[in-house]
Amino acid sequence: MFQCYPWLVVPKVRWDLTTSRVLTMDFVEGGQINDLEYINKNGLDRFEIADKLGKLYSRMIFIYGFVHSDPHPGNILLKKAEDGSCEIVLLDHGLYATLSKDLRVEYSQLWLSILNKDKQGMKTHSRNLGIEGDIYGLFACMISGRTWDSLMEGITRKKPSLKEKKIMQDILPTVLPKINEILECVNRQMILIFKTNDLMRGIEYTLNTSNRMASFKVMSCCCIRSVYGDKMDKARSIIDKLKIVATQYWLLFKINIYYAFLTINEVYRNTVSRNLCLYTQN
Repeated sequence: MFQCYPWLVVPKVRWDLTTSRVLTMDFVEGGQINDLEYINKNGLDRFEIADKLGKLYSRMIFIYGFVHSDPHPGNILLKKAEDGSCEIVLLDHGLYATLSKDLRVEYSQLWLSILNKDKQGMKTHSRNLGIEGDIYGLFACMISGRTWDSLMEGITRKKPSLKEKKIMQDILPTVLPKINEILECVNRQMILIFKTNDLMRGIEYTLNTSNRMASFKVMSCCCIRSVYGDKMDKARSIIDKLKIVATQYWLLFKINIYYAFLTINEVYRNTVSRNLCLYTQN
């Protein structure tokens, strides 16, 4: 399933030492993914770590619908590869969420609606996941971990800030009853996704990589592949399939161009800001 990621390490099962009650796997050394001292000591790149983890979980959730649902730091180790890059070791495979195809596609479409600031799309796909009425906005905020204002401005361009975090903390007590209502109504498979999302955000917060734009690019591409893969399965004619493939690759091309533009723009702004600081100091 994940042979395309040579940096992913899953300990092999030792069947000769495994019984119906005891699962024995290879011992793998490494440091916990939130161990900043280990990361710095081994010269590992925090952004490379976050990008690889994001790729892994985007593929799990949006492409395969088979998700390791306990990604706390004790279950994710880091190793330094021979070429100096990082390897990710995934442990404890006792809790997996198996997402139905319908949920996986709806969840992908909901994320695309969030990334595109599409309120009607958010409402439609939230309803298909069990959320009725105006609380779809809060549902979208819970999934993205951002405020509604940020969603409407565009989370691919507006980075999280301390001010936004403070706003979310301040309004939490007032929306808690609505959050409980959402958890009561939502498709049960979504509960493990919520848990997984929260654990992933906690890791990114510790690594101080929450502001990276690359995570949205990977997620967008996986969502598009999920949605158009479903369309392809339902297509009946060769012409329809060719149109779907062409549309999918056109969207992927536009995403790559868009995020390349954002990256160049960010580098330019950082360079200008740094030069202004140097000019002011001189």
